[in-house]
Amino acid sequence: MIIVAGYLTVDPGQLKTFEKAIADVVDIVRKEDGCHHYSVLAEDRDRGLINITEVWRDQAAVDAHMAQPWIKSLFVRVMPLITSTDAPIYEVVGVRERHS
Repeated sequence: MIIVAGYLTVDPGQLKTFEKAIADVVDIVRKEDGCHHYSVLAEDRDRGLINITEVWRDQAAVDAHMAQPWIKSLFVRVMPLITSTDAPIYEVVGVRERHS
């Protein structure tokens, strides 16, 4: 399992443009094979702080995701709006059972 979890910072003046770009692809991404979770949420609108969380079945699913034309197009649209990133990628070897 691959998890991407962290933050992006977007120019606050460009936040609506960023959110529109994400909204255009989020439903498509969530339907991709191997996507278990995908969320990109404004955590602090005044600072342009964006929380990103992705969970993928495996690296092959991430690679296929990154090769999709809608993701390539998204990056062209949003990369100029992003001022910083801190979104590490984690490879998870197992998931604990839940205890009630």
